[in-house]
Amino acid sequence: MGTPLFFVGIQVFHIIVKTHGTMRALLALMLILFGSFGLAQNDSTIRFVFIGDVMGHVPQIQSAYDSSTGRYDYTDVFSELKGLLTSADYSIANLEVTLGGEPFTGYPQFSSPDELVDGLMAAGVNVLVTANNHSVDRGGNGIRRTIDVLAAKNLLFTGTFLDSTDRSIRNPIVLNKNGVKLALLNYTYGTNGIPVPSPYLVNMIDTVSMANDISRAKALGVDDIVVFIHWGNEYERLPNIQQKRLAGWLQGKGVRIIIGSHPHVVQPAELHHYDNDYRLIVYSLGNFVSNQRRRYCDGGMVALIDLKKQNGKVEVVGAGYIPVWVDTYSLNGKRKYKVFPVGMYEGKSNQLLSAASDSAFKVFVDDTRSLLNANNVNFPEIRLVDGEWVIPSVNRSVNP
Repeated sequence: MGTPLFFVGIQVFHIIVKTHGTMRALLALMLILFGSFGLAQNDSTIRFVFIGDVMGHVPQIQSAYDSSTGRYDYTDVFSELKGLLTSADYSIANLEVTLGGEPFTGYPQFSSPDELVDGLMAAGVNVLVTANNHSVDRGGNGIRRTIDVLAAKNLLFTGTFLDSTDRSIRNPIVLNKNGVKLALLNYTYGTNGIPVPSPYLVNMIDTVSMANDISRAKALGVDDIVVFIHWGNEYERLPNIQQKRLAGWLQGKGVRIIIGSHPHVVQPAELHHYDNDYRLIVYSLGNFVSNQRRRYCDGGMVALIDLKKQNGKVEVVGAGYIPVWVDTYSLNGKRKYKVFPVGMYEGKSNQLLSAASDSAFKVFVDDTRSLLNANNVNFPEIRLVDGEWVIPSVNRSVNP
């Protein structure tokens, strides 16, 4: 028989009192006894990390090029997130570029080196969504090559398809672990006016098609459905009426998790409970990595969600967000990019960043917290406590 949790907590309390003082010890004891938990998870839960827009502007491409090898390397860009992303069963990102091959290009029609995906995978990303307004930037050949590259790397992905047969196989994709089975669907509002050439397909926001997809997902016997959707207005920090209406429609069809992208800025998140049910919406994750340096666009957030199946029903047992910020700096005369989880570097950013970067970092942090503290519902920031991300337990009070 294992040691009771109460006595484990008391042991930890005494140890931390000796090393860190009474107040920190009390915090640790409360976290143990009252439900908040770190990134370690038990076998009955499944963890998702949702990641925002992965962009590939020309300066990013130039930064990744290694003239000594003639190759591209993005590993260091995402290295600070590896511990966080690998803690999840599924880390899911919006790939907002094509892998269309050379010549590599940035805005307005993106084609990034394949090594961009290698960098994401090295950090722990194992699922990509590909339906967004840049899906057809390199035409049909770009769609095909992107699909071929991702398939060769054994990644799970959905959103763009070679043809109707391919769509029937990968729409939805099913994520199944620890007894929890979820369907992932992905849609975009459009493709910047570029027609999708036959026989290729891009999942568009169309309620008839979406209703059919949701019905098909339910027929697969999944516990929940996740819709990762490219919507909203760029650079607007609050969801518009169309987003809210579409979210309500999706919820009415039984979709319980909605994750948004496209605005390139963070928008609020809401987790509501209704009797024995829940609904979770993250309206926009913002940018994960890009060269956009204007205010509000130089970072985003990652959303962590822990699900647990109990008595045949899945519920959210932990949820929250971690702000991330993109640093651009010079190394050996070359511009470099690195994504930082805010909580890990807050308080010592002035030791790591230039004065200009430190100032931008602090503005982003203040802007993000101000917006989300005022508008989020049951979706708090995940804080770093003694070197460990602590996910708050979910408030299950029922909404009226």
